[in-house]
Amino acid sequence: MKKIPTFLLIAFTVLLALPFITKAQDSPDGPPVDPGADVPFDGGVSILIATAVGYGITKMKKEKEVKEIE
Repeated sequence: MKKIPTFLLIAFTVLLALPFITKAQDSPDGPPVDPGADVPFDGGVSILIATAVGYGITKMKKEKEVKEIE
């Protein structure tokens, strides 16, 4: 049986507990928040799509180089 590295065990535990630790709560001092309020969607999604396209182009170039060598 393989041993799980300590780093992976700690990282998995932190990632599993993170949503519970960072749960958003209303501030007793601040104004009430409308539960149906719109949330901006484009902020990180455009960066994610650009990263995915760049990664895909890189993989395609590497694959083409490997085929040219063979």
